[in-house]
Amino acid sequence: MSEQIDSAIRWARSRIEACSDTARLDAELLLAHCLGKPRSYLYSRPEEHLSNACWQHYQQLVERRLEPTPIAYLLGTREFYSLQFNTRAQALVPRPETELLVEQALQLIAPQHPMRICDLGTGSGVIAITLKTERPLAQLYATDIDPACIDLARENALQHGVAIEWFESDWYRNLPEALRFELIVSNPPYIAANHPFLGQGDLPAEPRLALSPGDTGLEALQQIINGAHRHLVDRGYLVLEHGYDQQAAVAELLTANGFVDIRCEFDLNDLPRTSIAKRVENPDYAA
Repeated sequence: MSEQIDSAIRWARSRIEACSDTARLDAELLLAHCLGKPRSYLYSRPEEHLSNACWQHYQQLVERRLEPTPIAYLLGTREFYSLQFNTRAQALVPRPETELLVEQALQLIAPQHPMRICDLGTGSGVIAITLKTERPLAQLYATDIDPACIDLARENALQHGVAIEWFESDWYRNLPEALRFELIVSNPPYIAANHPFLGQGDLPAEPRLALSPGDTGLEALQQIINGAHRHLVDRGYLVLEHGYDQQAAVAELLTANGFVDIRCEFDLNDLPRTSIAKRVENPDYAA
C-alpha cells in the first residue's frame, strides 16, 4: 500500500530540510501539485492514500528539489504581484523584491496616458506583463538576449491577455533607433561573478547570465545607464533594481550620465533595492 498524505509530507519534509528553509511548505506545494489539488486539500484528508503513480511522481520531484531545483521550476508557476506566471529554467525565478520596482514604476505611469515603456532583460516577462495589466493604456516593449526567455514571456503575455512588443536584443541593441520611451525599467543581473552567494541555496540552478554580468556586478547596470539617454525622452525616467550594496555606485553612474532627481527605495528587508532617476536634456534647467 502506498503512503498516506500526512506521512508522505513528513517524509518529504525530512528530506527537503537539507536544502530549504521552507521544507514543509515545499513538501506541501509539491504534493498538492502532484494531486492537482489546492494545499487545503492536504489538511482536509491527511489519511488519504496516494496512488502509486502519484507517490512515485512525488518522490521524483522531492529528489529534484534536493539537487537543488527551485520549487518554481518544479511547479512550473510562480506568483508575482498577485498574478500567476509560468516559469522554466531558462529564466530567473521572479522575486518578491522585484515587486518594489513594479510599484515604483506604476507611480510614474498615469493611468489615462498611453506611455511608452521598455523592460530591459525581461526574462519570463513578469515586469512588462504586470505593468501592462495594471496600466492597460501603456505601450509596453521588452527585450531579452535569450530567445527562450522571449518565448516564455510571450506565453505568459498570452495567458494574461496583454499585447507587448518583444525584441530579442542585448539590452538596447536591436531596438528601433527612432523609438523613444518615457520610462525604462530593468532588473538586470547584478551579482559579482566571484561572489559566494552564487553558490548558495537554489541559485546554482538558475541561469548564470541572469544573475551575474561580470567581475564587479555593475557591468549590466552601467550598460543600461550609459545607453539610456539615447532611448529616453527628455524628462523620461529610469527605474533599476540593484544589489543592496550598489546604491552609491548606481547613483554615481546616474549622475555621471546627466540624470537628476535620483532616489533609492528600500525593500521589505529595509535594504536599498531600487533606484529611480530622471533624464533631462539640460540638467542646469531640470526644475
